[in-house]
Amino acid sequence: MAAAVLAAGAGLFYNGYGPMALKDRGANQLGSLEAKGQLDETLRTAMDAIAPPVTYFGGGYVVDRDPEHADGEPSLLSQVMLSARFRTKVAPAKLPVLLDRLTQLWGERCWRQDDTIGSEAKRYVELNCPGRGTAGFNLLAVNTPSDLYFDVSISARVTPVRYQPEKDYGASPVGPRLTGHEGAPDVDDPYWSH
Repeated sequence: MAAAVLAAGAGLFYNGYGPMALKDRGANQLGSLEAKGQLDETLRTAMDAIAPPVTYFGGGYVVDRDPEHADGEPSLLSQVMLSARFRTKVAPAKLPVLLDRLTQLWGERCWRQDDTIGSEAKRYVELNCPGRGTAGFNLLAVNTPSDLYFDVSISARVTPVRYQPEKDYGASPVGPRLTGHEGAPDVDDPYWSH
């Protein structure tokens, strides 16, 4: 009998019913369907604002579960991101146009950061804006002085979300999931690439 009670207690503890994880239940969190809706709408709205349209490598949901609590209980909260990467080559002269279109879309609350890092003098241009609902929008463009084009990715992120595994979010509305092995942007566009 005691063993059954201990097993049941351990089961509850490791499935989010311990004392610290119960605090997660009180957090103002989104469910996975609501989070997916906000992420999809944020990314789709940004993609529709980019005209002429660009081509993408694909997309995918990434779920980052919050760290365990101090007592070892798994957290019930996570951060979820949906991202896509441009296949279209973006010329340095067109990057300000791209940033301006997205800033106009999301409004004055956007903030931009430019950094040059490392021995290769990699240039990072980042734009962060509010998205739909509680989601945030991010654009990251990277190149080096020898690159003719920027490598551009866009993403939407929302937190806190009640933890669900990535598979529960289904397929990306952008296309096949990014594998991390995609090559450099390879689509020459008469507008964006020149």
